[in-house]
Amino acid sequence: MQNHAAMRVGTDGVMLGAWTDVGRASRILDIGTGTGLIALMLAQRNKTAQIDAIDIETGAVTDTSFNFENSPWKKRLHLKQISAQDFATTSIAKYDLIVCNPPFFNNSLPSQQQSKTLARHTSKLTFKELVLAASKLLKPEGRFCVVLPVESEKQFRSEAALLRLLPYRITRVRSNPFKPVKRIIMAFAFEATSISENELTIEDETRHVYTKAFQELVDAFYL
Repeated sequence: MQNHAAMRVGTDGVMLGAWTDVGRASRILDIGTGTGLIALMLAQRNKTAQIDAIDIETGAVTDTSFNFENSPWKKRLHLKQISAQDFATTSIAKYDLIVCNPPFFNNSLPSQQQSKTLARHTSKLTFKELVLAASKLLKPEGRFCVVLPVESEKQFRSEAALLRLLPYRITRVRSNPFKPVKRIIMAFAFEATSISENELTIEDETRHVYTKAFQELVDAFYL
């Protein structure tokens, strides 16, 4: 996979791509696709879905275009350089599933490297704007999945609830048994009535020795 210098194929994207339920999804949207990793994973897992991917960063779009063209699923992958805000107001498509590994670090200082700033800083896509875009683009029975720093859970859920998007599945992720939870993966639906919650630990007590649960989650995507 081609990887632009400012973008990294990280564990967060891999987890979201492997964790997300792709069943019953005929049309999928990946917001802020980066290198296209998550879109490619979903195409591998769902053999028929049409998958749209959007990003505003030129380098990311260049990389994603290359990766899509060189994948077995290129006929089902569609890329557009556009912001989530603009796409939500112009798209006539509605989606069964929307995924996003969104900008992190709400309160951090913007990076001097603009592409990193776009990828990691919510100045270009706030949680409120992301949730609003998803609510406009989802079908009534659609699902919306994100991975976030755990400290962002309360704010994100509050923004989502204002638009009737409620979590129905949550996984809290810690890097190893001795570390606190760092990431949270959430699936939302309109007016969800129940919620399933669990935890995932990535590494065992020994560094680079992965837990059985993590191996089972990502097994299809590693050689």
